[in-house]
Order: sequence, then structure tokens, then C-alpha cells
Amino acid sequence: MRKHNYVSAEKYILSREFFGMKLGLDNISEFLSDIGQPQDNFPTIHISGTNGKGSTAAMLDSILRAAGYKCGLFTSPHLVSLRERVRVDGVPIPKRSVSAFVDRHRRALTQRKLSVFELITAMAFEHFSRSKVDVGVIETGLGGRLDASNVLKPELTITTEISRDHLEILGDSIDQIAYEKAGIVKTEVPHLIGLMPKDAERVFRDRCRQMGAPLIRLSKNEFSADPVKMSLNLKANGLSVSRQKIGLYGVHQITNAALAVKAVTLLKERGWKVNRSSVSRGLKSVEWPGRFQIIKNSNGPTIVLDVGHNSSGVKSLVDSFETRFPGKKATIITGLVKRKEHQEIFDQLSRIARDYNLVPLSSRRSVDIGELVKTINFNSIPVTRHRTLATAYKKVLKQTRVDDIILVVGSHYLVGEFIEKF
Repeated sequence: MRKHNYVSAEKYILSREFFGMKLGLDNISEFLSDIGQPQDNFPTIHISGTNGKGSTAAMLDSILRAAGYKCGLFTSPHLVSLRERVRVDGVPIPKRSVSAFVDRHRRALTQRKLSVFELITAMAFEHFSRSKVDVGVIETGLGGRLDASNVLKPELTITTEISRDHLEILGDSIDQIAYEKAGIVKTEVPHLIGLMPKDAERVFRDRCRQMGAPLIRLSKNEFSADPVKMSLNLKANGLSVSRQKIGLYGVHQITNAALAVKAVTLLKERGWKVNRSSVSRGLKSVEWPGRFQIIKNSNGPTIVLDVGHNSSGVKSLVDSFETRFPGKKATIITGLVKRKEHQEIFDQLSRIARDYNLVPLSSRRSVDIGELVKTINFNSIPVTRHRTLATAYKKVLKQTRVDDIILVVGSHYLVGEFIEKF
């Protein structure tokens, strides 16, 4: 048996990009069967949605850990290291566990031609099983119905919200996208949905009726908030919080927090032990880098990092920026992948943009900057093209003052590279 160190194991995992993206459950199901169905060894909460599913998952993980549960958290994509995607009690999967997984299963991984996401999903399930977690909070990668994570027998399923993204894969209408996301609904398992368009809600209602699954909605009437102080008031199913501080900033995070608390009330109905103190400590202490992450610098401008990369996500970012920094404009550094709603994204950003600095991503999925400049209406806001993120950031730093704001927004690739380098 070949013995990998972490570097060679990571290289092997990322080499699976050669097989592209696979939608379907046969491949991952057969592999999981080969290694003993590790995903069946612990209860799970499965979360889909266009935006907000990672933040909601992080909040639930934080609340459950505050309640004393040993919690596994699976999210994607990562910012700096693929180890970030698989955490137990907040700790990324150890390097030795990654290399050991590849050593144990390399022959089967190679024979079955698992994709990167399928491999990391299986690795997460096995790591959680070996770690004897009390619960796994599992975020879908793309869609839901054919997502590699959709092999679970969950205690609860959740969909955060539905908007237009990954149109080339999931469909170009809200109801088509909702249909894919609703694929995580399981027979007789409660399904919780956040605030979403009526067309999307109708899809979930029909799916839950077909599966005999109780449908629970988060209602706007259930919660209120102070978006400036980032505090939440909510009362649902015997659990209430008032003036609750949230560790993540952003107007949209209030809705995510309300959804997480609503999920906790459903878990309590199923016998889970979570009290109001656990909810309070979990929401206050939650960390989720790259989501309206504010970096204060006493000797330079304030920096805001955000992985908003579709029109809905960028609208939430802009709403949060205008609430947090009323009347201010930002110098924007941005890089995006292909096949996004680029014009809609820049239309939203124009509300807060002083100028744009466009950079290519360190990925073959990067949009061509030259083509972007030719096709986008930037609403008369100045645009500068840069060859790299490093050159853009250095130039912007020279041109900004201590009371200015630099907003680094776009793909996970961009924000991850910024965190790693700067």
C-alpha cells in the first residue's frame, strides 16, 4: 500500500477535477457501501439553498456544540485549505486523517473515478463516524436532488432560500432550481424552509406532500431584529430569544439566525436537549470567514471580505454595507467565475462602488477580464484591470486613506487567495 503524506494526498484529491462534476448518486452510494456506510452511524441535519446554507449550517453547528453535542460540520467550497470543509467541534480534519483516507481507499477511489466533491463527501462521513460525533450538519454542494451528500437519512432537512444561480446546471427558472433543491426532502422527515418566492414555496409544498414530510415555514412575523446592532428577537415553539447578538454581520444573517433557531425548536420536539442559553452562546460565538468579514486596520483602510458571487448574494452584501457604513462608498476588488449574472452583480455593486478593480481568479473557471469589460455596463464607475490580485491590492493600498473602505468581493477563489496572501 502506498503511504501518502498530506501534500501528496491533497494533490491526489484535487487531481480528481479531471473527472469533472458528477450529478447522481450511484457512484457515491456504491463507494460508501464498499467502506461500510459511515454516514449511517450518526444523526444528520441536511441543508440546501442558493445562499445562506453555509452560514445557517455554521450557526447550527455552533449552537449544538454550545449545548454539549460533539458536532461534525461539512461545508463547501473552502477558502484556503480543503481541510476547512470537514470539521469536528470546529477543528478541521487533521492532515494525517486526509492522507490515511487516501491510503485506505485509493484503489477503490481510482477504480470508481470519484470526483473531488464525491471523494471529500465520503471522507467527511468516514471522519465523522470515526470521530464518533453526536450529529453531523451537512451542507449540499450543488442543488440537492443529485448532490453527492444526498445519501443521508436525516433527522431534519432545511432549505434556506431560492434564487438564481448555477443556471447552466440547475435550470433557468426559480421553480426548476427549487425542484433540484427540494430533492433533499425525505419521507416523513420534517422539512424547514426559509423566506422564498411563492413559486419556490409551491414546489416545496408539493414535494413534501408527495413524501409525507411535514413542511415548516419560517415566517416574517416570527422574528424581528435590529440590523445595526445585529440582534434578533424570535419566539417559536416554546423557545424565545430577545435582543440576541449574532456573531456574523449582515442583514441577511438575521434571517439565517432565525432559521437556525427555528431548526433548534424542531430538534427539541424530537428530543434534542438545547436550551436558550445554548442558543445565545452559539449565535454569539459563531465564526464564518469571508461572509461580510470586517478587518480593522489602525494604519490603513478598513477591509471587508465577502464571497457574494450571484445577484442575490451581492444584493444582501450591498444591503449590509449600506447599513453598516451609511453614506460610504467602497473601492472594490472583484473576480468572478464564468456563467454568472455578471451585469446584475455590477448593477447591485454600483450602489456602493467608488471604483472597480478587476482581477482574474487562480482557476480555469475565471471569467475573461477583457470580455467582461467589453460586455458590462459599469454605470460610469471607473474600472481598472489588473493582472493579479497582488498587484491590484498593492495599488489600491497606495491610493486609499485610513478612513476608506476596500471591499474584496466575488468568488471563493478570490477571497481565499486574499486571506492566504494578505
